[in-house]
Amino acid sequence: MKAYEIMNHLEKYFPLNLQMDFDCCGLQIGSREKEVKKVYIALNADNETLQACIENNCQMLITHHPFLLEKIKNLDTSLHQGKFISTAMKHDIVVYSLHTCLDRGQNGISMNDWLIQKLGVHDVACYDHYEVGKKAILNQAMEGQDFIEYVKDKFHLQHLKYSKNTNKMIHTIAICGGSAADDLDFLADQVDCYITGDTKYRHAKYAIDHDCLLIDPGHHLEVIIEEKLPELLETLPLEIAVHHSKDYFEYQ
Repeated sequence: MKAYEIMNHLEKYFPLNLQMDFDCCGLQIGSREKEVKKVYIALNADNETLQACIENNCQMLITHHPFLLEKIKNLDTSLHQGKFISTAMKHDIVVYSLHTCLDRGQNGISMNDWLIQKLGVHDVACYDHYEVGKKAILNQAMEGQDFIEYVKDKFHLQHLKYSKNTNKMIHTIAICGGSAADDLDFLADQVDCYITGDTKYRHAKYAIDHDCLLIDPGHHLEVIIEEKLPELLETLPLEIAVHHSKDYFEYQ
């Protein structure tokens, strides 16, 4: 099928008009008319995933994070941006990204719907006017430290960081994949626990001061796209390969 047919299918779930002002969703590189038999799905658009796409004989790389989000200053092929573009064009690879369109989503299909549903909840609702982050009630309340272990288990994490105010019951939670720590400013009085990535020292202090457990599983939590996005493509006449991305950070 044509690349544009795959894009149109995905945009039924994640219309491009949902993207945030700073973002660059949609087609990144390549022709909409490209004939695609096999797609490669990855969290990131980088030289590692592009090479894997080529090695797996795929014609299209579909990612969450857009390649074009980083400003391009030149096309020096000895540097990462120039190398990515020249390699994609040499091998005629279509690169397409969804980012904040997928973060927002619609009709209960979005990054944060996928994430919060993993935790066994009900009464899911958006917590912000952008309709990105989600909040909900746990099906079973639990002690703070037990909930931390529960989050690690559900998301298959070996490490995460959290504020030290764990001596509390967790009934209500909120989650925003990626980086949304400043949302704690208005969430701390709404939920017992907030889960997001890229938090700073001041966020932990604020969480403790306002008695809201803060859990930071890392930005890489968004790798759930590699599990969920293939399910939305299953009805198309395509082969699908998945990258199984690793976190950019190493932990000891």
